[in-house]
Amino acid sequence: MTRNSIITLSLALATVVQSQAMETSQDSLYTDVSASTIHMLEPLQPSFLSHTTVAAGWDSNWFVQVSGGASAFIGSPIGCADLFDRTMPVLQVGIGKWFTPAVGGRIAYQGLKFKDSNLKTNGYKFVHADFLYNLNHNLGVNEAGLSRWDIIPFVGVGMIHNTDYRALCECRGFTGDTHPFAFSYGIMGRYRISNRLHLVAELSGMTTFKSFDAIGASNRFGDNMLNLSAGLSLTIGKSGWKRVVDARPYMVQNEYLLKHIGSLEEANARLSRKVQDDERIKAEFQKILEMEGLLDIYGDLLKDGNKTKSLYPKNDYSGLNSLRARLGSKGWDGNPSQKHLGVAGSDSLNAKAMEKYLLAMQQGKECIGAPIYFFFHIRTSDFTEPSQLLNIDEIARIAKTYGLKVNVSGAADSATGTERINDTLSRQRAEYIKHLFTERGVSASRIHTTYEGGIDEFSPIQVNRNTCVTLSF
Repeated sequence: MTRNSIITLSLALATVVQSQAMETSQDSLYTDVSASTIHMLEPLQPSFLSHTTVAAGWDSNWFVQVSGGASAFIGSPIGCADLFDRTMPVLQVGIGKWFTPAVGGRIAYQGLKFKDSNLKTNGYKFVHADFLYNLNHNLGVNEAGLSRWDIIPFVGVGMIHNTDYRALCECRGFTGDTHPFAFSYGIMGRYRISNRLHLVAELSGMTTFKSFDAIGASNRFGDNMLNLSAGLSLTIGKSGWKRVVDARPYMVQNEYLLKHIGSLEEANARLSRKVQDDERIKAEFQKILEMEGLLDIYGDLLKDGNKTKSLYPKNDYSGLNSLRARLGSKGWDGNPSQKHLGVAGSDSLNAKAMEKYLLAMQQGKECIGAPIYFFFHIRTSDFTEPSQLLNIDEIARIAKTYGLKVNVSGAADSATGTERINDTLSRQRAEYIKHLFTERGVSASRIHTTYEGGIDEFSPIQVNRNTCVTLSF
């Protein structure tokens, strides 16, 4: 009957282990992530701060511009010809730099020929420095921070020279030469072909003194020139702007990921403890099956990829039979080969064992009863369960009633903490237990404390965080 009960229990427990191994939805490492936060686990596409770029160095965004077109001179006096009669070709060459996506500067050369108010052809050269401002610098920019279309008004100053001025003066009976001061202004349109190459068109003007064409006062502004040209602009050195990435989405994602990692670590710790408990239970099941001689039949239920090894002797039921016989007849000594029951002497053997135990207690070689263990939270001297105080109350009562000595031995878990920390913890735990006894009236002179430091005697490792209390005479 007993054998059948043990076999049934073993099979039932083994079946529980197998079913627990198959039910993975609850114990698997799984964290529920809602649809609204699933994107937080994916790489983010960078977004950029608007109207913000990193300052460019002096080796970037230089440009050379070459264009050609037509120009018309409008002087004072105007003369008899209209604007189209005065149209002449013009060449413009410039070099400049964009300091920011909006602000730039250039030095430009403009020249060839122009017709004065008498329709006489003159040569000229105009060198000017311009301030440029891009009105579209934030509209439709690409990854390099460059817009497709740009509208760039500009103003500047320079010097203009009529190369035929001296000849005109001699023809009119006076001598002279001039390089008058002039203003430049206009608007430029730019279309990006590539990050380095732009198509440009420019409508510009120039205003200088009336004496530029050798006709008019030299101290009044009045001579003007209008230009319409088109050409190409080529960027030299590094092209474009480094845009500033908006860090706020990454900060939000990092905060979420830190919380997510914390939840995963907690789940891993919980499952690790579950695995340790399962391994311990499996070991007990293997022991039962092996002792009952059933390991070969049901051992595959406990296999985890490794061969199940035999660790325990097969149970021949001599102990169980001995117990049955002692209950039925106090004379049997437990030998399975003995046929006759009712052998005298059992009571005397028990008396001798008790005398031996009492003598050992009196000599201090054995404690009175079984040791009592108190367990603590990791790295503290706080009980894992407040209900352990009940044991303190009862031990104190018995020690005071019978004048017994109390032995307190503190310990810590060697798997966590350094040797110094564990020594301190074992001392704190033992002293805490001693303090509880003295509070309950046990004389401090009858309490002996020892400190074991870090130990690894027990499994699981949590039970090594203990203080052992024994009573003695």
